[in-house]
Amino acid sequence: MSKSNNVKNMNIVILGAGETGSHAASLLSQNGHNVTIVDQSASVLEKIGRESEISTLHASLSKMTFFETLFESKPDLLFAATGNDETNLVSCAIAKNLGFPKTAALIRSSDYLFHENLDLGRLFYVDYFLASELLTAQNLFKILIHSGDLAIENFAHGTIQMRTLVVPEQWDKGGVPLKELSLPEEFIIGLIRRKLQNGEDLLFPRGDDRILPGDVITAIGETKAMTKAHEIFFIPEPAVRSVVLVGGSTSILHLARFLIEQHIHVRIIEKNYARCEEIADTLPQATIINRNGTDLSLLRAEKIGNADALVSGTKDDAANLLITALAKEAGCKRAIALISDSSIGSVLEKLGIIPAFSPKLNTANRLLSILSGKTILSITPTREDGAKIVELKIPPTSKIIGIPLSDLALPKDVLVAVIENKGRVMVGRGNRILSANDTIVVICDPRHVSHLQHLF
Repeated sequence: MSKSNNVKNMNIVILGAGETGSHAASLLSQNGHNVTIVDQSASVLEKIGRESEISTLHASLSKMTFFETLFESKPDLLFAATGNDETNLVSCAIAKNLGFPKTAALIRSSDYLFHENLDLGRLFYVDYFLASELLTAQNLFKILIHSGDLAIENFAHGTIQMRTLVVPEQWDKGGVPLKELSLPEEFIIGLIRRKLQNGEDLLFPRGDDRILPGDVITAIGETKAMTKAHEIFFIPEPAVRSVVLVGGSTSILHLARFLIEQHIHVRIIEKNYARCEEIADTLPQATIINRNGTDLSLLRAEKIGNADALVSGTKDDAANLLITALAKEAGCKRAIALISDSSIGSVLEKLGIIPAFSPKLNTANRLLSILSGKTILSITPTREDGAKIVELKIPPTSKIIGIPLSDLALPKDVLVAVIENKGRVMVGRGNRILSANDTIVVICDPRHVSHLQHLF
């Protein structure tokens, strides 16, 4: 991967040489950035030093002098990626108070992301929370449960969800204006695509517009509210009753919780006995199997062919490929493999295996976005040539802070759909006021995307 000409070389410090930290270091280094990775294990650092040009530093994170030494190298970003959330948060607080310009923390527990009474980013001086394992689980969940949707995306650590659906012919509220539909409070129809005799019409709907049978609609809002989308529009969802998960990673545990909440039977195959005991204590509703997922006889004995899907989420791409291939051989209807190398996705699809990106790949790509220095976090197309869904973070220097949305005089085809403020999700009504560090999701005509950075 070549380095973008628009991004200068940055000095980056990564705390923790685990899988996520080392993968991020490798990708950032390939993009031309100067990376120093810090860990307490000399053997792990020695291996990284042999296999790459990444600078390594053997040090204990508990010593203040260590952070002062790092600051002398004038880093642009500190990414705390140890295996402990608390260590990552405290490290960011120390670094920021010493003068580090930007900090990012790898977070595994959702408790640190969704807390309405505390601004944890401000408390711990964290500029960016990277909850890649939670997002990976959410992506896997949507692949498993919402396969009938035309599109589904998550934003703002998963607190905001977008779903694109086809309104069925049995929809009988075509004569009811949007403002009179009994939609959930934090749920908004952001886009309507309607077939006409001479083409298609793209609507950025207002309260007096109506939804007709056959319309393709994009709904967006709080993730919990979005679970009612199929119920509202009389769209049956595919029944998923039983799922097999392979691996005991945090992503797999998050996914297992989501599935159990939907009353789906979950079996988890994990070869490490101690980890099986931990999972059993955490998820008593799941069936835990202490075996190796690469055992074809086990997959057949467990009647994998009767399960609705299998997800292989081990830390090894090759193992995930092998396990899903064996699952298909054993008669599995849908096999999903987590991968950290996006280039093999097309290969998996040819084998009938559904690829999904691993947490470490999601984390590395997110860091590249942060280093670009832009407020735009992501851009998602609704169709090949249709509107764009843009996720932005409002910087503290923005001139629109404190101004009601109704006073911004936005073009009619630019809609601030939802706002995420400290874990709370709000529909972008006219009286809403934006604050520093809010995450907003905007639906707009493609021609406006290049202007959003300046506008917000």
